[in-house]
Amino acid sequence: MKNLIFKIAVLTGTVAAFASCSDTWLMYDTSQKDKLYFKYENYPSLDQYLSTDFSFALLDESVKEVKKTVTVTLLGMPADRDRTFEVRAIHDTTSNYTTGGVQRELIDAIENEDYTIDRLIVPAGSVEGQIDVTLKRTEKIMTKTASLVLQIAQNEEFEGVPRNVYRFLISDGTAACPYWWYYSATQQWYQYTGEFRQDKYRKLLELYHGIAETNPTLYASMVEQYGENIDNDYYTGLNGQQLRMSMGFMVNRQNPHKMAWLRYVLCPLFDYYSTNYPDLEYYTTGSVNVTTGGWRDPANNY
Repeated sequence: MKNLIFKIAVLTGTVAAFASCSDTWLMYDTSQKDKLYFKYENYPSLDQYLSTDFSFALLDESVKEVKKTVTVTLLGMPADRDRTFEVRAIHDTTSNYTTGGVQRELIDAIENEDYTIDRLIVPAGSVEGQIDVTLKRTEKIMTKTASLVLQIAQNEEFEGVPRNVYRFLISDGTAACPYWWYYSATQQWYQYTGEFRQDKYRKLLELYHGIAETNPTLYASMVEQYGENIDNDYYTGLNGQQLRMSMGFMVNRQNPHKMAWLRYVLCPLFDYYSTNYPDLEYYTTGSVNVTTGGWRDPANNY
């Protein structure tokens, strides 16, 4: 059966949801509690296990905590007042997790030790609320990953959606290869940034952060789009669509900062490594693919 696609509409004080697999309208019961749920952009199903990695590994040692924001979406009617909601942390049944070539034991994150959560509000007139989570740097995440699995808890105002959670995986020590550096989990194609290396990852971030000195206005707009450490999940394309930060996102034709990525980050990174480490990996100005591999000079790529 196809995933359910929900379209929310206001019809004489009711909300209707359309289920594509049955071509029938399901009336929303206005007497029941409104629902809140986590969602991926451009993915309609409410039945989702959303997961995101966060690593302190590439941050300065002085950084002991980082605040992250998670959006929740309302299934129901906006109110004329602020409303509070609640979340709970549930046990992660996964015992080990491999990401970016790094395998770690998973342990449940502990509140006030590994994270804190601020006040949870859905503002008046809004169909969205947010969860402000402060992730903390601890000694144990040097070798293990703390897993924080959040689920909407029922209170007087709201209830959650079954099988709908948001997970933070918090680590330190060895940095995992980010999602946008890999071609796939099994085939590694390094066309855009070459082979993944810890020192190269740091050099790439150094070049990225360096834009703040040469063009602070540009840097501010890029941080908003991609995150301070290129760790957002999505960015806004030229057509206004939310696009996944997957492999090649920096030079996607819909990326509004494509030329900035080439000028300030990708080309300088290639020049630095091909000049200083000529035998480190396979550099080329020609075409590459999954079979041949190789790091192609960005100046000849696009």
